[in-house]
Amino acid sequence: MKIVKVRRVGNSNVVSIPREFEASGYTPGASVLVEELADGGLRILPTERVRERVRQVATRVVSEHPEALEILATHSPDDERSSD
Repeated sequence: MKIVKVRRVGNSNVVSIPREFEASGYTPGASVLVEELADGGLRILPTERVRERVRQVATRVVSEHPEALEILATHSPDDERSSD
């Protein structure tokens, strides 16, 4: 764990990632996803791990809203067109 400062570069705020995190994929030129958490914190993930994160969120949403998934599964767009 390291404490770093937020700096302004152009119109952006920048946080430097210490070199010790390069082994985890945070290398110069690497793309990352920055996600704001409910508590105001930030989560930074290498884009290679985004698919895993999307899968986690989808699993949570499906478990929290199974009725919405059922509506989507049984919905037919053709039914709406026939009523026009």
